[in-house]
Amino acid sequence: MNSESSARASARDSARASAYASWDASLALSTPWVEATHLGSVISLATGDVLAREGERHSYFYLLRSGFVHSTIQRSNGAEFLLEIFGPGAIFGEGPAFADLPRPTTTRVVAPATLSRYLPGEITRKFSAMPELADSLIQLLGFKNHMIVEKLAGVASAAPKERVVDLLLRIARLQSNSNSTLTQESGDFHVDLTHEKIAAMTALSRVTVTRTLNSLSREGVIETRAKQVIIHDASALRRLHYRNS
Repeated sequence: MNSESSARASARDSARASAYASWDASLALSTPWVEATHLGSVISLATGDVLAREGERHSYFYLLRSGFVHSTIQRSNGAEFLLEIFGPGAIFGEGPAFADLPRPTTTRVVAPATLSRYLPGEITRKFSAMPELADSLIQLLGFKNHMIVEKLAGVASAAPKERVVDLLLRIARLQSNSNSTLTQESGDFHVDLTHEKIAAMTALSRVTVTRTLNSLSREGVIETRAKQVIIHDASALRRLHYRNS
């Protein structure tokens, strides 16, 4: 299997494996963008900064190089509804940017982030010289379209426990695949996130996150400490996630 086929297969597997899957699909397809450091402009944003608001037009799309971002929509009752969590390697905002449409979601930074931002017109002029950029975007849009159908069927309305478990598994995967600020000792994954940060990243209340983490701790798969969650048994946590999916 060549690298292109492997990327497609990885993206398909990621789409099936996670309730918030476009970050995972991006990881399988964003290599040309990660390597093209001369394209676009690099910006750094702080926790709480808003990249784009639901209903507003916004000219750029993004590659997230570090940090975390989430996208939400507002329900008719005013409640915020988590749609996606993005981490390093994710590409987002490309659909409405290329179509010049209002943003369907609000995208907010939930951990200090460094991003490459691109204007569609400038990127389009690069496609003839770098066709791999266009190819990766077309594939990613296809996978995201498939994921939206799944979300409309109820995948995105995950229970709080599933949201928290999914996030912890994502961080564990990120930790094992990159040189991040996270550490691994004795087979354990040490996730340096406070309850408040987990709540922000999953669009849950702090009380709900604490209750969920306490439940997972009683099951023996994690341990909570000050500003840290320790995953003792990632395999058990993964099985729990799929059983609840």
